[in-house]
Amino acid sequence: MVKMKQHQTENIEVGLVLDALKQRYGYDFTGYARASLKRRLLALTEYFDVDRLAKLIPTLLYDEAVARTIINSISVPTSEFFRDAPVWKAAREIVLPELASFPHIDIWQAGSGSGEETYALAILLHEAGLAKKMRIFTTDFNQSLLDDARKGQWPRRHFAQWRDNYQRAGGGEDFDSYFVVRGDTVCVREELKRSISFMQHNLVTDDVFKEVQWVVCRNVLIYFGEELQNRVLRLLSRSLERGGFLLLGRSETVLELEENFSELKAVDEKHRLYRKMIGGFPRTPHV
Repeated sequence: MVKMKQHQTENIEVGLVLDALKQRYGYDFTGYARASLKRRLLALTEYFDVDRLAKLIPTLLYDEAVARTIINSISVPTSEFFRDAPVWKAAREIVLPELASFPHIDIWQAGSGSGEETYALAILLHEAGLAKKMRIFTTDFNQSLLDDARKGQWPRRHFAQWRDNYQRAGGGEDFDSYFVVRGDTVCVREELKRSISFMQHNLVTDDVFKEVQWVVCRNVLIYFGEELQNRVLRLLSRSLERGGFLLLGRSETVLELEENFSELKAVDEKHRLYRKMIGGFPRTPHV
């Protein structure tokens, strides 16, 4: 009984914190999967040395630094270069030859993380000879993550794993040549940054901002509840030009949503790769 009451009280506290973030700062996390949110928020009690989550509410209302820490704890990204290497190999073989038929290529990467995936996309397009006609729009609701991603620098200790990922993803060039090593830090070369724009965009509250040929939104939907997942999938689908591609995370799928997303057809279900089809046919390439 005591544990049940504690559980109920904690749920109320979580709701109050989320309401405070929404009303004071405009960040709406109410559609996120509640169990995951609760774990992350309760972990903050130790960080801020308080015995109750509700005690953070007065502070976060008036201290933006505290609010930012809470927001950042909710949006914890897991990112690395060519993570899930077979997915990127499939993208090389399926997506890139199709994108080559477009006169220009716009890519929306939703969820910046620390930037690794953004620059992995840039490497893919570079090696396919498509760099001169591509533009990558990387978005996140978290400005701190965007700022870190824009810098394009990471601890060197991860580099060997990233090199291995690249090779398993079908990379045939010198992965190291895309970076400059500065002590214990690796920095992406400036030429890879030229076609990338980092923009603040909230999948929960914002609408389509551009029509693109490829949307990459990996391991983002898993943090959302079903209703919010549906909303975001509709947004991503509307962002795609006919014949464009959608790449999701390996734990995400649109198969059970066929009624609402009939225009999205799996071209490689194993690797969560879909294509926007209207009337049963993909878009006719430009000539």
